[in-house]
Amino acid sequence: MERLKVVERGETTSALFLDKKENPDYLEDFKAVARNLTENALKIVNRISANEMSKPEPKAELVEDYYLLFHYLDFIKQLVSSKM
Repeated sequence: MERLKVVERGETTSALFLDKKENPDYLEDFKAVARNLTENALKIVNRISANEMSKPEPKAELVEDYYLLFHYLDFIKQLVSSKM
């Protein structure tokens, strides 16, 4: 079994930045991840709401919670989609 080798800082390149420019923009990378997570969360919320809203009498609290959650996620999506 091969032993682990201690690597000095700066000797390796993170796999995240192999195909990127020399000076990565960490804020843009963070915003891209947050945007992707928010878009996926919105899809799930919409799928859940479609099930609940198709019922003859959806629960009022659940409908209210859905709209609040939708607006929160939409706000986050707009925030991370903006250029600073």
